[in-house]
Amino acid sequence: MPLLGGARSPPADTTARFRVGVDVGGGYAYKLRSTNQLPGNYTRGGPATTVRVKWGSHNVIGAGIETGWLPISSLLSSGASTSLGATNIDASLSAVPLLFIVALQRSNVQLHGGFGYYRVSATATVFESTIESSEWDFGYMLALGYVYPLNPSVRVGAEVKWNNISEVQISLLSLQARVLVSLWEW
Repeated sequence: MPLLGGARSPPADTTARFRVGVDVGGGYAYKLRSTNQLPGNYTRGGPATTVRVKWGSHNVIGAGIETGWLPISSLLSSGASTSLGATNIDASLSAVPLLFIVALQRSNVQLHGGFGYYRVSATATVFESTIESSEWDFGYMLALGYVYPLNPSVRVGAEVKWNNISEVQISLLSLQARVLVSLWEW
């Protein structure tokens, strides 16, 4: 709208100063180090997910929490020979992170770092009996990603993430596609 004397008023500032959002990702995680090869079908990873709730400045720094699902390894062996006879073995190891994260963003490039605990769970079925155990182990995470805005509230992107569960010496590398949704802005 023109002011007196024909000068135009400055455009309204439509950028949010503070944002609360959800970041959901999915992809594949791969265990970086492996134990000796075991008989049967042994895998070192699988489909992984991430859920983050973040708050802070939309273009510089933010903080939040992260959780998700990380498959670590699995073993499926039919007719495995043991001292008690032949049996089928079905075993898996997975983790659920609960991390405090800090996010830095410049343009559309994001860097996330976090630390906290991982709920590491093991399940094994041998001789028709299932054994389950889980424990909380300390660890950390570092991720580098790129996001592309579809509109002011929704962005899509991808990231490479490294998770380290230090107490049990497990490292995972994952590649995930992401959807970021702003819930509140002011």
